[in-house]
Amino acid sequence: GHLGLSDQAIDLETANNIDLTFRKTQGDIGFILNAFYNQVDNYYYQIDTGLFAESGHDHSDEEEGADEHDHSSELPVYLFKTGDVILHGFEAQIAWQLTDEFKVDLFSDYVRARLKDGGDLPRTPPLRFGSELSYQTDKLSAHIHVTRYQKQDRTAPQETATDGYTLVDASISYDLSVLNQDMSVYLRGTNLTDTEARVHSSFVKDIAPRPGRSFALGIRGYF
Repeated sequence: GHLGLSDQAIDLETANNIDLTFRKTQGDIGFILNAFYNQVDNYYYQIDTGLFAESGHDHSDEEEGADEHDHSSELPVYLFKTGDVILHGFEAQIAWQLTDEFKVDLFSDYVRARLKDGGDLPRTPPLRFGSELSYQTDKLSAHIHVTRYQKQDRTAPQETATDGYTLVDASISYDLSVLNQDMSVYLRGTNLTDTEARVHSSFVKDIAPRPGRSFALGIRGYF
């Protein structure tokens, strides 16, 4: 294929947005609910052309009529494109102070990103929701965090769907004083279920998933 620069003038983005927010911050239960609707003309985004930059090797020795070629050593070519788009979705967070020590947080967010004339924008994050249970005293704090990412199958041309996954993280820390120095000992675990997780919005999701199960033990000093 051949790619060339366009002489066409660059059009500025024009956006018309509506945001609605409802929040409560007093009492044992608080929440923030936000809904939005954005209409953007001349929105700039990157598309996958399906082409790859030349790697300098010779294809002449390949079998004639071969349908596939290994592009693992080549760089994919992306182009910036404009279009009129509609973005709408929501963000929600609820915090419930069960007791003086225990607290529960629930959250979710979602965005639907589509072209006005039909089609989906690339690398749009999927619906996400989760919860966090926290325990807090003067010296001890502990948290367990569960987040669910739904499958994303609203994809642009040349883009693949991404399976959903659930991540479980936990941490515990204890504050202490050593030689009049405030310190904290902590143990943190991420992706405790060792789930294979790929970020849909990443350009390298197919070759670089999120890290697997890991643990960290450390001491933190406060100065």
